[in-house]
Amino acid sequence: MKRVVFLVFTWSLAALFVISWWVDATREWTRIQAAFFKTLAKAERRGLTGGIKQLLVTDLKRVDRCTTCHLAIDKPQLALAEEPFTAHPGKFLEWHPVEKFGCTVCHGGQGLATEAAAAHGDVPHWEEPLLRGALVQAACAQCHGDLAPIARHVPALIQGHALFKAKGCSGCHAVRDVGQTVSQDLTEVGSKSYLLLEADFEMIPPPAASPKATRRPPDGDRRHAAEPTGGGMMGPPHNRIHWFMSKLGHPRALNPGVRADKLPPGEEEVFPSAMPHFGLRPDEVHAVTVYLLSLTSANPPASYVTKAPPEPARTYASPVEQGKAVFERLGCAGCHGPGGFGGRHNWNAGSGEEVPPLLYVKAYYGSDVDSLKALIRNGRQPVPRADPVRPNPSLYMPAWKDRLTDEELDALIAYLFSLADDLPPPASSPAPAS
Repeated sequence: MKRVVFLVFTWSLAALFVISWWVDATREWTRIQAAFFKTLAKAERRGLTGGIKQLLVTDLKRVDRCTTCHLAIDKPQLALAEEPFTAHPGKFLEWHPVEKFGCTVCHGGQGLATEAAAAHGDVPHWEEPLLRGALVQAACAQCHGDLAPIARHVPALIQGHALFKAKGCSGCHAVRDVGQTVSQDLTEVGSKSYLLLEADFEMIPPPAASPKATRRPPDGDRRHAAEPTGGGMMGPPHNRIHWFMSKLGHPRALNPGVRADKLPPGEEEVFPSAMPHFGLRPDEVHAVTVYLLSLTSANPPASYVTKAPPEPARTYASPVEQGKAVFERLGCAGCHGPGGFGGRHNWNAGSGEEVPPLLYVKAYYGSDVDSLKALIRNGRQPVPRADPVRPNPSLYMPAWKDRLTDEELDALIAYLFSLADDLPPPASSPAPAS
């Protein structure tokens, strides 16, 4: 009996050894390497070895195994036309040698993984999905404080930053102490945790089930296969990239709010997102996403960083011109509309549930400039409510006293008063009948 038990255990151990050998020999990366080596002539294979390739970048605290599959990334003479056997485009590896930078610091993904889906970050809960296409430009801002020398390589990043300023986002959001605190500080939003994003995704009602319906992943986040979402549909994953694109394209889809009649007794109504719908085109949504992804908690060594030069002092032809520059710098358009022409919706605000336009500032404050200065300096929070039973409006006038000099305040008021010139002339009264 003992001999039988011994033989059973011996054969079981041998079978487990064969199975483990087979599993290891047929891993995805081994198949990829074998397929690549088959494309090479004997002379081309000289010096190339199989096995897991690993880059240890101690300065950046990175361990990358990307070159295990991307074998020709730095060997253009051996490269093929299809992934993962292509060579790196351009001369970026000359400027960013892999020994010093690795791969994931620029491209994202999971450096220690050896399976494609995991390495690309296409798995639940991984915080750094692969930055596909133009999204990789976001990584440049980690080290390049001065984008001017590399402008032709980062057009989406530059466009996104310009749109962020032009739309007045800094009127509500701060980035590195520039901007206001009406809404979230975006200084490190590119590192925002997946757990915080998922709460917003859960607010979206699932679409009607349809076995054949699919939703195309957003540009810049293409995948070989869509991932399942609620309601039996297929669609984009719940990651940071898709969260930005969803929020920028349709702000209230992620935060639609909850009416009091849908809540348990005693619970306070939740207003929809106060973020305006800016009407961004798909390419603009993509560009602002690149910019937001660039705002991370990354802190590379000083030897990797080029600092941004100080902004040159500007001169203005008139106080109105200076005031317009102050208006744009403070992000006033984010709430008051471009040029002050139209306010944004502000639930339960006493001023008609909107942030008031600024075309009538001169008519209202023309004889009481001191009150206008006090309002700008000290702000107004909370805004008077239209219905005292409902919650306070989400948007309010922040205090600007610590961000404006007296000269800038006077120039801003001159600009606000000038907006009255854009009002249509009053309709003339009909001439009396003779």
